[in-house]
Amino acid sequence: MAAPYKHVTLITGANQGIGFETAKKLATEHSDYHVILTGRSEKALHEAVAKLNALGLSNVEPIVLDITSDESIAAAVKAVESKHGRLDVLINNAAVSTLEHGSPRELFVSVYNINVVSQAMVTDAFIPLLEKAQFTKRVVNVTSGLGSMQDKLDRSAFIHKVDHPPYSVSKSALNQLTLHYVTRYEDDPTWKFNLTCPGFCATNLNNYAGTDDPALGAVNSCRLATLGLDGPTGTWTNRNGTIKW
Repeated sequence: MAAPYKHVTLITGANQGIGFETAKKLATEHSDYHVILTGRSEKALHEAVAKLNALGLSNVEPIVLDITSDESIAAAVKAVESKHGRLDVLINNAAVSTLEHGSPRELFVSVYNINVVSQAMVTDAFIPLLEKAQFTKRVVNVTSGLGSMQDKLDRSAFIHKVDHPPYSVSKSALNQLTLHYVTRYEDDPTWKFNLTCPGFCATNLNNYAGTDDPALGAVNSCRLATLGLDGPTGTWTNRNGTIKW
């Protein structure tokens, strides 16, 4: 069934933190956007949607999606296709900083699997629905400034001495992955693949040690999610401007 909204948007990891704030901001400021909140917990998703409904937002819905499960990804794609027939915007927001248990190898592999491999699996699975978008096809990948290789070598940069290889390396890899999509579709101006760094926001990802409000982390994601045909592709920005690769 064709979607009644102009822009059908799906956000991974949207039941809390920056993902939730992104859903809230999009649904509030863009009534022609239908925002699908996804996450692993059905209960947490329904609670998140209930919070948005309580604010008068009816253009939201929950869909369970575990980005590490191919079966869950396939089920989510089928659900979106059967109800909406297409997808206009994909925001790959779900990620982990580290895991609590495991050997050094297991922790490294697990973080990479979630932050890189799973992002590719989700994107690839939804591309057929993105191809059916009515307007511009937008994919927003939420990365981190810790993935900047230029800043890592810059002694004056904040991240120069930050020693967190699994997470930082996974975000560098996500940046490279995004550029593969950029070049794959560079001859079709209707595709927009962009990276955003939300900043050091206080979320579950960092045990709420961040210094920024999660709502600030949603600002640039929403900007990139609402790009028109004349918008850029292949960029890496935060709410203040361009980030060094």
